[in-house]
Amino acid sequence: MLRIRIAVLLFISFGLFGQTEDIKVVSYNLMYYKTSSAPCTHSRTTTQRDNDLKNIISYLAPDIFVAQELGTAAVNPLVIMADILNVDGVNHFQRAASSNNSSSSLVNMLWYNRDKLALIGQDKIELDLNNVPIIRVIDFYHLYVKDQGLGNPGIDTVFLSIGVAHLKAGNSSADASQRDRATEAVMEYIENLGHDNVLFAGDFNVYSASEAAFQNLVNYNANPSISLNDPVNQLGSWNNNSNFATVHTQSTHSSSGGCFSGGGMDDRFDFILASDAIINNTAGLAYTNYRTVGQDGGSYNNSLSTNNNTDVPSSVASSLYFFSDHLPVSMELEASVSGIGISESELKQSSWSFNNPVKGDLEISLEDILSREVLEINIFDLQGRRVYQAMNKNKNEHRIACETWDSGLYMIQVRAGNWAETRKVIVL
Repeated sequence: MLRIRIAVLLFISFGLFGQTEDIKVVSYNLMYYKTSSAPCTHSRTTTQRDNDLKNIISYLAPDIFVAQELGTAAVNPLVIMADILNVDGVNHFQRAASSNNSSSSLVNMLWYNRDKLALIGQDKIELDLNNVPIIRVIDFYHLYVKDQGLGNPGIDTVFLSIGVAHLKAGNSSADASQRDRATEAVMEYIENLGHDNVLFAGDFNVYSASEAAFQNLVNYNANPSISLNDPVNQLGSWNNNSNFATVHTQSTHSSSGGCFSGGGMDDRFDFILASDAIINNTAGLAYTNYRTVGQDGGSYNNSLSTNNNTDVPSSVASSLYFFSDHLPVSMELEASVSGIGISESELKQSSWSFNNPVKGDLEISLEDILSREVLEINIFDLQGRRVYQAMNKNKNEHRIACETWDSGLYMIQVRAGNWAETRKVIVL
């Protein structure tokens, strides 16, 4: 097994600029996607499923996309990159290498934004601590942030490792034992990794936080310092428990049919766990947000709500319902970068953000260079009609009440002198 040891240096010059790079990570169980050996027949055509996934990915706009339940054909990651990811003006996705073992017809995969990140290596776990094969390989991918200041004295970068797993399904003691052995091997691997920024993502198929497989991850007795964290701290017995309705990820269907499991939204199988360094921002990478995509808490023990889903637009909710019996989970991170080599325009682009989608007030956050300028803020509907205009001077936040606006897509334009940028926002 490859052991990668990476020294993460302190960023001597970062305090001069205070810049960050936003990185969004999405994990999704694709439900027998592009596999020729599914033990079921999909109720949607291949074209329909492709369009559903394209709609979901376009909405989420990830920088790192990790998937489970992908068919083993080597061409599949390339097809997804060409037909799902690098479309509609997007061309920055690159993929990791395929990995597989003879025990499964389903594999994991990672795609990443090559404008922000570089993949420097990958590895896989095939055996438990007793050298017995696990059900499916667990993949680890090692990346670094492309700081434009690299090559200048005193400038290093931020490293990240992300493990991706699809653990054994089922609620028997034998199934739980398989998951236990797999995550024991994961934690030994992380212990030998040699750096601090670690994520572990995927479909864990656990029913409770007390299960041994999950305890291995969040309460690692052999070395507590490398234990992972649930970013939203929603630990307990998730199965069929309405107290965890806002984090349930499975099933989008109340009745089984085709490849869909039934039972409604009543299990939390899908996770992105994070190391202490990410939660506490001690190695240049900070956790900022976690989300169960499409989960508004109103579908407990029922099919995913599509027409009145308050977390995502109805078109995205419909795609989530039709594509998989799992919901994706996303995590937003901020990586410290030097700011060296970044133009004034790029500095301005990275100096404003807003909540999206919006329910209630739209909150535009302004940092660094934009917080010190006189800004003109315009919002347009899709017909090009201006629905809002205001000036913002020397303020870090601009708040706009949107309760009375029609639901849908709008365009926010922020202008400072000769510079302007326009972004999309969804009002629910």
